[in-house]
Amino acid sequence: MFNLEKRGQHMAGLESLNKIRRKIAIYIVDYSIEWSDILFNGIECLEPFHIKKFANGDEFINFLRTKKLSKRITHVALIGFTFYDEKNQTLMNGIEILESLKKIKPFIYAIMLANEDEQEYGGYVKKLGAVAVINKDDCALLRINNHIALLFSKQALAQQKKDFKIALYVWIGTVIIIASYLLIGYYLI
Repeated sequence: MFNLEKRGQHMAGLESLNKIRRKIAIYIVDYSIEWSDILFNGIECLEPFHIKKFANGDEFINFLRTKKLSKRITHVALIGFTFYDEKNQTLMNGIEILESLKKIKPFIYAIMLANEDEQEYGGYVKKLGAVAVINKDDCALLRINNHIALLFSKQALAQQKKDFKIALYVWIGTVIIIASYLLIGYYLI
């Protein structure tokens, strides 16, 4: 009876660990309130997710510096290229945000959101670490949802491989310890 209860608790622990892993955090960093709202209301995921919006790069970078983010959760940042202040002067641009993001939290996936006149930066931002550049058009939501699902699957698979290796090492270690104990006991008798 005791072993079954303990085993049930262990299985419940694994279940809660899987729930933690099966979450997606999405950060929308875009100057356009209209696009931020479209993304906020239109993103769909099969897994539990939460979305946080930022009006400029400084807010987002400050958030990253102050928050401890779990590497077990899939984090995706949707970053626009151009940002303006109240006087219509340009602020930290998307490339600078991406560079800062990759220095502070390199495990966060970045998807760049480009207007028609910003598409020429695509190759450069991919070299900096962006996983995709998506044009702000009618199909953007579909492409973003597909990329998020792909990134989540990729991270979940990598985590399962890591967990399998750990379990394998523990199992091999246990077998070696038991075999050593049996051999020592055999020679002592």
